[in-house]
Amino acid sequence: MDRRTGLQGAKRKWACAMAVGIALFSFHQAGWSEVTPAVAGADAPVIDKAEADGIIFERQQVMLRLDKDAKTLGMIAAGSAPASKLAETTRSIAEAARDSVAAFETVAPGGRSKPEVWSNHPDYMRALRDFAVKAEAMAKAGQGGDVNAVTGLMIDAMPCKQCHDRYRAPKTS
Repeated sequence: MDRRTGLQGAKRKWACAMAVGIALFSFHQAGWSEVTPAVAGADAPVIDKAEADGIIFERQQVMLRLDKDAKTLGMIAAGSAPASKLAETTRSIAEAARDSVAAFETVAPGGRSKPEVWSNHPDYMRALRDFAVKAEAMAKAGQGGDVNAVTGLMIDAMPCKQCHDRYRAPKTS
């Protein structure tokens, strides 16, 4: 079943709507109305705090999906998960890579994104687009069920560590 349809899709939409609703209420109660990204240019659109938080939540969900799928792909490559999951896993990674591009287009600082994401936004977006293209090539190899071909593409298709070292803040306790 496609991850964005059916009961799972409905649950996700409901959870997102609830999170945005709660955030809107909370920010209204706190008296927050607008957020202007400090690192954005003068022509950047002004978005309110609730919208920014919704965007941050969505991109965190994309990254969590990528993390889960990357772990599954590593297990498939190591032989500890069935190769029958290769096509599904690589397709999910390619979709999440595309979703990550969309998730970071709007300037919305927050989450674990370092300020460099926004101060180097064109470079960051170029890296995300490159990731999406290479992940799509890996997914095409995965559709054929060839674990060796996918393994050969994994390093270039999934530059997670290099990107996270440069653009993601470490977890806080």
